[in-house]
Amino acid sequence: GEVRVKILLEDDRVFNPGRRVLMRTSGGLREAEIEFLRKQHGRCILKLRGFDTLSEVENCVGTEIQIPASELPEAGEGRFYTFQLKGCQVFTAGGDYLGRVTEVLDSGGTEILKVDSDEEETLIPFAQSYMKKIDLDERRIEVELPDGLRGLNK
Repeated sequence: GEVRVKILLEDDRVFNPGRRVLMRTSGGLREAEIEFLRKQHGRCILKLRGFDTLSEVENCVGTEIQIPASELPEAGEGRFYTFQLKGCQVFTAGGDYLGRVTEVLDSGGTEILKVDSDEEETLIPFAQSYMKKIDLDERRIEVELPDGLRGLNK
């Protein structure tokens, strides 16, 4: 029994055989082990050890498969995982405080940073043109937004 998966991480190393993963099902969290991942016609097919019958695999449909952040491969020099942006403070290039990243939303293409302050919520597409500086050590992001973007969210 194999199941097609939508991968949110570009790094295939997270799917190495033998890796333990957590499956978030309606009945709670369940641990599983990856047997293999293969690519077929641009799709990713995942086989989990112990999920051998069709009914066991059907129970996986819609399940979120999670890996502890501590086990993720190093993102590499100058790179990071977008979930690491949660909690960062966001400023404009001019030094105005916009708020704190409370969520990273997946819009089916570009991810969107949800930034909340006491006064407003700002949604900022995670695009290179807007992100001027990201400093994870300082938990600080500097953005340059087009004039209309802040007003749009009000």
